[in-house]
Amino acid sequence: MSPGLRDGEVVSWVPVQSDAYQRYLPVVCELNNKLVTKRIVGLPGESVEIIDGELVVDGEILRKDPPLLKQLGLIVDCQADSWCDLNHSWKQSNNVWMCDNVRSDKFSWLDFQPRVSQGVVPDIGSVCFYDDVSWLPMETRRLEIVRDVGFSAMLDIDLQKGCGLEIRVKKDGLATRLVVKNDGGIAVIAGRLDGQYVVAAWPVIREQQKFHESGNSSRSCFFEELPKEWSAQWEISNAAEKSQNEPSLALGIKLLSEKEDASGAVIAEELFIWRDVHWLSLPSKRKWLVPAEHVFVLGDCPAASRDSRQWGPIAIGTIQGKVVQPLSSEPRPFWLHKN
Repeated sequence: MSPGLRDGEVVSWVPVQSDAYQRYLPVVCELNNKLVTKRIVGLPGESVEIIDGELVVDGEILRKDPPLLKQLGLIVDCQADSWCDLNHSWKQSNNVWMCDNVRSDKFSWLDFQPRVSQGVVPDIGSVCFYDDVSWLPMETRRLEIVRDVGFSAMLDIDLQKGCGLEIRVKKDGLATRLVVKNDGGIAVIAGRLDGQYVVAAWPVIREQQKFHESGNSSRSCFFEELPKEWSAQWEISNAAEKSQNEPSLALGIKLLSEKEDASGAVIAEELFIWRDVHWLSLPSKRKWLVPAEHVFVLGDCPAASRDSRQWGPIAIGTIQGKVVQPLSSEPRPFWLHKN
């Protein structure tokens, strides 16, 4: 279950009724007289398939909501130095980007162009994201390119009365448009996820906004509280993906006002690049049928996990209980117990 769990860490779990086991629930199983932690992805009677890093159940790609992305997504870059502004509208100060004079005649863009970033390889006119497992130094294998990538940002917006702000977030030539009409903090998450382009934006109070940081850059650094659903999502066609010659991640802003002397300012903080978990099939098999009274389980780190891909579906009776997530105030590690 790395990087969420590491060697030496243990988990708490509690027994539950067998009919309470749901998809994506992390559970403790007893296999070969050992306790292992895995995540349920396939239920009795379903067919589970892994295609190009995606989980497909009964012929449909499983789609994640924002809270589930927080569980399975990884932050691959959180450095302000990885962003640049070729038009010099933005100014960088420490780990913050500021645009003191938002233009109304054109967009001010911040583009993700990292010089050095773990799991990210810059190329001419593009950026490639790989299924990096740097937290497992003994794991050696062929890296695969991860397509499900996006970014999150916290924007502090200061506008004159009567002005608005247009925000555009872009991934691989696909973009979404957001319009903000009030001052304050706005959180934004956008990107490609499970064959869709997704975006979520919601107002936040800066004094109350917290970010989940465990001190480990491979773990999630998403906002502490996320909306339950995406603000908008739509299918990505194969034709659209094939036409993308210059993959990029970018954030653009533009002032909306009819006044010539109107002005506005924006501060962009917590610019995080995330990638989704990249599921891996076996060289000889990529599809499984789940019998009655069984479930299909996977580990959160497909590169190193031993799970139902090797064992096949496991009997529900081998599950000892569901994992209990620690409170944010609890220190890690926390202890394994049955009560």
